[in-house]
Amino acid sequence: MRRFASSVILFFSVLTLLIFPALSAYSTEPAPASAPKPDSIQRQLEQQDLKDEPVKKETLEQKYERIRKKLPPIHMVLVKGGCFQMGDWTEEGDEDERPAHEVCVSDFYIADTVVTRGLYYTVMDLREPPKDPDKPVTFVNYVQALRFIGALNAITKGFYRLPTEAEWEYAARNRGKNEIWPGLDNEAELKDYAWFADNSNNEVHPVKQKKPNALGLYDMAGNVWQWTEDFFGFDFYKKSPKRDPLNDGFSQWRTIRGGSAVDNAFKLRTTYRYALEPAFKSSTLGFRIAE
Repeated sequence: MRRFASSVILFFSVLTLLIFPALSAYSTEPAPASAPKPDSIQRQLEQQDLKDEPVKKETLEQKYERIRKKLPPIHMVLVKGGCFQMGDWTEEGDEDERPAHEVCVSDFYIADTVVTRGLYYTVMDLREPPKDPDKPVTFVNYVQALRFIGALNAITKGFYRLPTEAEWEYAARNRGKNEIWPGLDNEAELKDYAWFADNSNNEVHPVKQKKPNALGLYDMAGNVWQWTEDFFGFDFYKKSPKRDPLNDGFSQWRTIRGGSAVDNAFKLRTTYRYALEPAFKSSTLGFRIAE
């Protein structure tokens, strides 16, 4: 019995020696290196709190105010209204430019240049700055031009719009004078007023690089075509109203004016008209605003 007891005591003694060192080692072992330290945990909690905070969204008025602060200048020219013979008085143009007919337009404003890339990108709040901001914006269809104008009006509380075809021609011809090209009649001088096939190297150029017409309007001919508000009608001139005409009868085309950097002098004439589908885009198609 004593031997048994001794054996039992010996057994427990050995067991104690085996267990307690292990327990001691476990309790004093440092935390794994990968375990986050208290200050690290605090930072994680703070970061999580930031993630959980709702993002403060910009109100519409705040957005408009931000855009207004960086909006490029918009120079509008007052065009005093009057009556003129709209259309091809020379009878050397295309059939849809005739008959020349008397039209009277009210006072209006028109921009001294086409809409530039810089203005377009700012108004549309596009994040990437445009390359060559002083060049005309292109690849803009009729619908996109209207969206731009809607955004511009919301930002500025203005009343911008596209010019009517009659307004465009009246302004291009210096209040309806018999000018074959905006500002001149002599084709030899056209290179001083317009970028076109003869001098553009088939490239669109920055605005205000050529002479303006007598009203101070640049690039009314050449550089880029310009959308107008009118639907296009081949025979509209035969039935056009006299006072502030606007062809609002439905058509699958809208009227563009002015010619472009890749066109010849014939298409830059003040009476030349062309039809495009509203969804059409081109590297030589832009627009000018009126008010």
